[in-house]
Amino acid sequence: MTSRGRLARGAVVALAGLGLAACVPAPPEGANGSGRPSPDLSTTSTTLATGPELLADARQFVYRVRSVACLATGSSFATAQGIVTNRHVASGSTSLQFSTWAGTDFSTALLALSTGPDLALLTGLPKQHGPPIDTADLVVGTPVWAAGYPLGDQLSVIPGTVVGYVNGAQYDEPGLVMEVTNPVQHGNSGGPLLDGRGQVVGIVVAIEDSNDDGLVIPASTLSSFLDAPGSATVGQCLI
Repeated sequence: MTSRGRLARGAVVALAGLGLAACVPAPPEGANGSGRPSPDLSTTSTTLATGPELLADARQFVYRVRSVACLATGSSFATAQGIVTNRHVASGSTSLQFSTWAGTDFSTALLALSTGPDLALLTGLPKQHGPPIDTADLVVGTPVWAAGYPLGDQLSVIPGTVVGYVNGAQYDEPGLVMEVTNPVQHGNSGGPLLDGRGQVVGIVVAIEDSNDDGLVIPASTLSSFLDAPGSATVGQCLI
């Protein structure tokens, strides 16, 4: 199990694509943990997709990603701006190898690495443009599904619910980070978190060590990054 040096100052955090572990206090029961009122989802459609339906959709836009230079494996997904994954998966390499669920391989070039959230953007997008991104905060108990390639194996869509939001400063992530009960594994890093309508509501970044909950960068943070992705500096391997 490998850790990032920049995370050693506080809690020992482990990235879901690399086998790191995190200790994050759970937010108060029945609250979103952010100090903000829970959003009103009264207008949200009550018709939720099933796991198999979401898996069928995910096959079109979720990819396995490998960094040969850094020996990193994770997940990624298509957006209108390019392919998104975690910085700790993409950093250290100018080109990464991707595989579709059907086994088709392709390469992409690094477009941008975030200097804040653990996010990266790559070019070389296939024809699919991915699902909409929903930036609204989710209330505790909202059903969510983590799509990705756990352990670098087959594509899966893992069900769970929202626990709440925690302060990302505990593991060097700016802003708030969502905690979910989805039991993500190493290899899920960079994969999308989907709601019941198939929209992207976050990106998996880490595992909560004490209970194996998933830790997720919210879609609002992802959307801000996609609006202004910034530098394409390769950086160093983060494993």
